[in-house]
Amino acid sequence: MAHVSTDGHMTKIDGLVTEDRALATLLGASDEAEWPAVVERALTVGSHGLVTMGLDVGLDTVRDEVRREVEQATGQAEARVAEMLRAAELAYSEQLDPEIRSSLLSKSLREFQTWQESFFNRMDVDQVGSFGGRLVARLESLVGTGGTLEAQLATALDPAADGSALGALRQEMIGEIRELRDAVYAERGRRAEAEKGTQKGFLFEDAIEDRARAWAAGVGGCQVERTSTEGGSLGREALVGDLVVVLADGGRVVIEAKHTARITLTGPDGILCELDRALTNREADVAVCVSAQEAFPGEVGSFGLYGNRILVVDDGTGSMFDVALRIASLLMSTARPGDGETIDREAVLDQLDRIHKLAKRFSSSKRTLTEAQNSIDLAKDGLDSLRSELIELAEAAAHEVRSGRAD
Repeated sequence: MAHVSTDGHMTKIDGLVTEDRALATLLGASDEAEWPAVVERALTVGSHGLVTMGLDVGLDTVRDEVRREVEQATGQAEARVAEMLRAAELAYSEQLDPEIRSSLLSKSLREFQTWQESFFNRMDVDQVGSFGGRLVARLESLVGTGGTLEAQLATALDPAADGSALGALRQEMIGEIRELRDAVYAERGRRAEAEKGTQKGFLFEDAIEDRARAWAAGVGGCQVERTSTEGGSLGREALVGDLVVVLADGGRVVIEAKHTARITLTGPDGILCELDRALTNREADVAVCVSAQEAFPGEVGSFGLYGNRILVVDDGTGSMFDVALRIASLLMSTARPGDGETIDREAVLDQLDRIHKLAKRFSSSKRTLTEAQNSIDLAKDGLDSLRSELIELAEAAAHEVRSGRAD
């Protein structure tokens, strides 16, 4: 039989034998060295169970026992944690402490240092065959003195080299400068011609103004106005209509002077439309265009009558211009007869037709005379040239004779 003794805190059981299958199973699942502890816990749990089932065991005893078990378990846990911390610290020292040569970190640092030294050796520009040395040699061959880049730049920047960029730019600039020069010369030529033409136009207007004033003085009671620089009824900028002759009866003749090589007849830019604008701009009854050159189309010739518009060629002598002014006066007299006047329009028109024909004959005869005069001038120039050559030959012959006598 087992002997059991207790002092209120500790219980001692000697010679305990039990046939509890559950306890045997529990012990079978544990190491033999742990059996006393397993049996102790089994008794503790059983005693706690008996207390909780209301058996004759004091609650204070159970509470103290539970506290003791908790404190024991806590102590064991703390011991295990401390043991784990010591193991971790030891592992850290063995693997991560750089001062310990066998640690993983120390080995990694040594391997990194070895790789670093190898890398620096491979990149050392002073070592022959290293990556850095080969790179520097390659760069030297490209950008160094006498290198590929210098040669290519020299070729590209040589204006005399075929296909060089600077040479192409130079040729392009030379071409553009030449084009600009030609354009400037052409513009200068156009300006000079325009200024010359404008000057001729002003001089011709002056001559026509003088002829108009001379004609007005002969007729009497007329006024002549120079209007080429003044706006008219069409606006301040409308300058069409160079002169206006106001007759004694109030009739107005507008005159347009032209000194150009060619004058078109019809169309929006033709002289007939321009004379219509001049009639409106200067509030005139008849318009006269006098040209200094044979500039009208062939069907007009030197004199043309188109309704109340008269076209005439006069180089400034005034002969045909005087005829044009006289015809303008007749046209206005026919269109506006005075009080009590009866005008035979058929007779006037017949006279106008005769004047037209005579004016054409006059212009043709004058042109023939001018051509004859030009031919005479040419013949005279030829005779003068022959005379000069004869004199030179005679002088040369005389010189030869004098030279022969001297010999």
